Amino acid sequence: MKMISNTEVIRTAMSSGKQSPRGQFSAKRKAWLAAFTVSALFWVAVIFLVLKYW
Repeated sequence: MKMISNTEVIRTAMSSGKQSPRGQFSAKRKAWLAAFTVSALFWVAVIFLVLKYW
């Protein structure tokens, strides 16, 4: 019978099992990039509307 350490238990419990930490970083980076892009496009549209009706 193999004994497992506390760090192995914690690492197993906290990981999703599907993605490595590098994959999670990549997903978070893509999510932030998408949020920033949508925000930038929104403000560009607001600026164009303000200039159009000014």
